[in-house]
Amino acid sequence: MGTAIFMVLMVCGYWYTSRDLSTRFKIKRSFGWDVYFLVALYGCIFVLQGVLATGLIWLLLLALSFGVNTFHLTPEKYANWQIEFMNWSFLGIQAPVIVMLAFAILFCLYRSNWAGSARLDGEGRKKLYKRLAQSSGIEQLLYQCMEEGELALVTLKSRRIYIGMIHTATLEYEKTANIVLIPMLSGYRDGKNMNLCIEHNYSNWYAGHDITLDSEPKSAMAFRKVIMLNQIESLSLFDPASASALAMEQHPEKID
Repeated sequence: MGTAIFMVLMVCGYWYTSRDLSTRFKIKRSFGWDVYFLVALYGCIFVLQGVLATGLIWLLLLALSFGVNTFHLTPEKYANWQIEFMNWSFLGIQAPVIVMLAFAILFCLYRSNWAGSARLDGEGRKKLYKRLAQSSGIEQLLYQCMEEGELALVTLKSRRIYIGMIHTATLEYEKTANIVLIPMLSGYRDGKNMNLCIEHNYSNWYAGHDITLDSEPKSAMAFRKVIMLNQIESLSLFDPASASALAMEQHPEKID
C-alpha cells in the first residue's frame, strides 16, 4: 500500500511539473535534489487533496447513516455505511486508499490539462513571464524588449553581434532555450580593440524593399535569427540615438 501511494505521489508530481507552464520555469531554476523535492512537493499536494476528498466522502456516509438510523428509512437495524466504507477492500488494498489515490490522479489531470492556469492565452502568458522574469536579469531585459519594442544588442561567444527586435523567447527547457531576433544590424567585435564593426544593415534593406513585420509576400520575419541562449555572451539594450557615439567600422551593405 505504501508503494502504491509513493508511486502515485511521484507520478502526479512529475506529470504536473512537466506540463504546467509556471512550474516548468521553477523546475528550470532548480538544480540537483531540489528538482526531486519540488516534484515530490506537488505530488504530496495532490495526495493531500485526495485525503481531504476521501474524508469528505466518509463524513457524507456518516451523515447519511445517521439520518437513516434516526428516521428508520431502511429495513436495516442499524446502518454503518462509513464503517463498511473503511473496511471494504479491493485487491488487498482498503477502499479509502484506492479512492484517495483516484482523487489525487483526477486533481492532477485537472490542474495539468483543464484548469485555467494550464490554458493560458497570450495575455496570461505575458503576465506570467513578467512575474517570473523578476528573478532573472536576462529575462527582465528580454521581457522589456518584447513588451516595449526596444532594440537589443546581442553579443555571441563567437564575437558576432546582432542588433534587432526580440520577437519571442523560449526559456522553459535549458537545452533548447533560445530567442528569436529580427535583425536591424549585424557585425562583429574586432579582435584587437573590441570595436563594433557593422557588416550588414538590415534596416536599410527593409526600407528599400518595403519590408515590414506584416508585409507580403515577404516580411521581416523571413530574416529572423534563432539564437541559442547558451551561445550569448552578453545582452543589452541598444539606443539608436547614441549609436553615432560608438566607433564603428563601416562595410558595404549585404545580406547573408
